[in-house]
Amino acid sequence: MFHKIIKNQRGKLSKFIDQLNVDDEIFYNEDIIEGWSTHFHQLAKKIPNPNYDNEYLELIENEAKIIIDICKQRFKHCPITNKEMEKAISDLNRNKAVDYFGINAENIIHGGKQLQQYLQLLFDKSFEFGCISDILKIGILFPVYKNKGDIKSAKNYRGITVTPTYSKLIEKIIKIRENPVILKNQNPLQRGFTENTTPLLCELMIEEFERESKDLKLPTYIAL
Repeated sequence: MFHKIIKNQRGKLSKFIDQLNVDDEIFYNEDIIEGWSTHFHQLAKKIPNPNYDNEYLELIENEAKIIIDICKQRFKHCPITNKEMEKAISDLNRNKAVDYFGINAENIIHGGKQLQQYLQLLFDKSFEFGCISDILKIGILFPVYKNKGDIKSAKNYRGITVTPTYSKLIEKIIKIRENPVILKNQNPLQRGFTENTTPLLCELMIEEFERESKDLKLPTYIAL
C-alpha cells in the first residue's frame, strides 16, 4: 500500500531526480519508490538509543500512564452538539488536496444535513468509547525537499502527511471544546499556535526585553 501511495503522489519529483541516496544505499529510477519506503519506515520505527537515559524514559512513560488513567477515571461524555458539528465543518480549509479516500473539505461542506447527522453520530460514539478507528489514521505522505543539501539524499527531505478529512473534523471539534480553556490559562505572551497572533511579534517582545534589561543593567537570559 505504501508503494502505491508514493507512486500515485510522486508528481513531478521524478523529473528532478533519477536516484535517491538512503543511508549510502542508492536507488535508481522506479526503485526510488522503494527508497522512500525504506527511509520513512526507518524514521517511524522506534529504535532504542544507547545514549538515552532509560531511567528517565521509564519515569516519563509511567507518568504518561498515570495521566491517562486519571483522565479515564474522570471522563464524562458530553455529546457533540449540532452547533459544534456545524462550526467544525465550516472551519475546514477549502481547496486542499483530497485525502487517501479521495475526500476533501468540499465533499463534507456540501454533503448536506444527512451526512452531517451521520458524522455527528459516528464521532459522538468514538468520543463516548474513547476510541478512534485506525482507518481514520491513514495518511498520504509527500516527501518535500528542504531546499538545502544534496537533492538526491533522502535525509534532506521532510515528510508532509495529508490526513483524512474525517480526522480533521474530529480535531476541529476537540479544538472548539479545549481552545477556550487553553487560552484562559496560557501565558499572555504566548504567540505561536495562537489564533489572531503571529510569531513575528516575538521578535519585537524579545528586542524590547533586551533593551529594557540593558537600560536597567540587568543580566539577560534568552532560551531558544
